[in-house]
Amino acid sequence: MKRIKNILITNAIALNGGDAAILHATIEILKAQFGDDITITVHDMAAKASSRYYPAITFRGDIYSEAVTWARGRVRPAIAAIAVLAVAGLMRIAPGNRLTARLSPSLCATLDDYLKADVVVSSGGTYLVPHYALASKLLDFLTAHLLGKPLVLFTQSLGPFRAIEHRALLRYVLRRAALILVRDERSRSYLGDLGVPPARVQLCADAVFSLARHDLPRGRFPPPHQNWRIAISVRDWPHFQGGAQNGMERYYTSLVALVCELTERWRAEVTFISTCQGTPEYWTDDSRIAEKIVERLPQALRDRVTIDRNFRNPDQLIADLATYDLTIATRLHAAILSLCAGTPVLPISYEFKTTELFRRFGLGGATIDVEGISPHAILAAFDAASAFWSAQSEEAWSKVAAAQRSAFDAGRFVARALERKVSEPLPRARGNVFQGRD
Repeated sequence: MKRIKNILITNAIALNGGDAAILHATIEILKAQFGDDITITVHDMAAKASSRYYPAITFRGDIYSEAVTWARGRVRPAIAAIAVLAVAGLMRIAPGNRLTARLSPSLCATLDDYLKADVVVSSGGTYLVPHYALASKLLDFLTAHLLGKPLVLFTQSLGPFRAIEHRALLRYVLRRAALILVRDERSRSYLGDLGVPPARVQLCADAVFSLARHDLPRGRFPPPHQNWRIAISVRDWPHFQGGAQNGMERYYTSLVALVCELTERWRAEVTFISTCQGTPEYWTDDSRIAEKIVERLPQALRDRVTIDRNFRNPDQLIADLATYDLTIATRLHAAILSLCAGTPVLPISYEFKTTELFRRFGLGGATIDVEGISPHAILAAFDAASAFWSAQSEEAWSKVAAAQRSAFDAGRFVARALERKVSEPLPRARGNVFQGRD
């Protein structure tokens, strides 16, 4: 295998704090595997804004956004995407072909990033699922394919694909990926249903576990006590099966009941803090959802509740979450960053990725599905989580340490995937996803 010098990371959304944590973790894992001197370029749909928050990272606009901007007033986005793919196909044969002159300078620069890359790494996360549009991802994957670049999908939760838009095209590109890293067995089974060869798929812990502190707790977690410091991460969820309005109303009512219990019974200090806040350029801000919950609290309890609206980078979030006794997390990466900080978690699951993760930690009985959320369910889950962390915290922290090792395994699997021939299987990890490296 030739030495890896240039890596292109695509499909990043660094204005989302969870995705920013994935991006930082991915960069650390790749540098740990390929060396600190590698050049990494990141394609982000909000590249200019992301650069302001993370100036140490080289951002450029993603190919779909650049194509749409170039096409505006000329042709429809779909025609623009086809034109970009045609140019990409010709660039592989003749890098200096005249068609590139018809594109905008920024779109040409974006295409040039693919041409220079030794490997294209699609950022980890959850975006290949039925309720998200796939056009931008497909354009990225197809561009890498047409330019002959190995495509790696970093740790994902994805599927199911039966009713997904552009299923046949997605099947085409995923079957040709050099490697797809998944966070759970359900995602692996969905890829199998799509016809992706098992040799191209590897199970690893979420990349963000690589950021875990080395001084994780060792002792038992104390039971609920007076003057707890509780962090709560909330979010808007427009995909409730019974409709967003009814679903969010149940969500608000349940969180109000929980905050009342925490502040009245335990005299807890509650802070609403999340991974999506403090970046006005992003489409959502979780502190607005927190406001709707706090507005419903009895006036006498509000002085024990704070809404934190500040931006924090992933390292700052870990440092801050380490100061709390417990995090009640709807955002998956608020939960993972809390574990990385050594803070116990009560998870609220809005997608199967959260359920699958915390089942492996043994917290399945204390994980609330938003579809079944109610005041009774959330209070029962709080009691179950308190009992779990009081009795099984030592085992849980050992699993966080194992998840950290598993996250770093991703770099090794990428290196092996780039070395092997197409017909050769990837090495299997020993034990489960939260057990050590071979």
